[in-house]
Amino acid sequence: MRVGSNLSGIDLTASHNLMRSMAALSQSSTRMSTLRRINSGGDDPAGLIALENMQAELTALKQASYNASRAVGTVQVADSGLSQVSDLLNTIRGNVVSAAGGGLSDAELAAKQIETDAALQAINRISNTTSFSGKKVLQGGSANFALSADVSQISTLELPEASTTALGGAAGVLAELGSGGTFNLSSGNMADAMSIVDEASSQVLQARADMGAFEKYTIDSTQRILDDMEVNLTSAASSIGDVDMAEESSRLLRAEILVKTGIATLMIAGQSRGMIGGLFEQ
Repeated sequence: MRVGSNLSGIDLTASHNLMRSMAALSQSSTRMSTLRRINSGGDDPAGLIALENMQAELTALKQASYNASRAVGTVQVADSGLSQVSDLLNTIRGNVVSAAGGGLSDAELAAKQIETDAALQAINRISNTTSFSGKKVLQGGSANFALSADVSQISTLELPEASTTALGGAAGVLAELGSGGTFNLSSGNMADAMSIVDEASSQVLQARADMGAFEKYTIDSTQRILDDMEVNLTSAASSIGDVDMAEESSRLLRAEILVKTGIATLMIAGQSRGMIGGLFEQ
């Protein structure tokens, strides 16, 4: 009976060792297949908490970076529209100078007025249609952007209004240079007309400068900080959660050897038990 008891003890020990080896093999296989050291809370509870917190912050940082990209898109689209408005204002300026210089026939003056009307219509069309991601960017108002993981910190971009009824100064607005307007090319009051065009040009240039400053000093500087934070957080999360391939490969190989050895031990123990049982029967 003592012999049988010893054999049962060997079986039990071998079974326990095999189970531990298989558990280690399973863990190493999972880590190698996912390339993650922490795949469940049991792998490293404290590490899991730290990793999840980092992942949450990384998600917020990536969204803030995406918001910054959208802010850049808004600025660049608005600047492109204003650049076209500026070109059209130069066309109108040239017509005002031509009308002021005299010597134009009625037909030539009428042609210049038609060109000016077309330029004014184009400015309004640009103001009405220039948009980024469905938001019109040349009709005034503001655009708010969350450029950090802290949503209470909002950066606001003031959007310009580029219509002919908004551009102008003390003398009047740009729309008044159109046919039938107070300062049309036939009015003879080209000094005030030029003053309106100058004011409109200054407003457009100021809007472009303001948006350029917002892009350079708010968006770009914030984007650099976000990029640095993302790199550092990603590195920290990797050091906690990623598997060490060399170390885990060694563990996997060791676990495979132990499993094979454990299975062989149980088979030998079973064969021995059968042989000894046969001797007792004799």
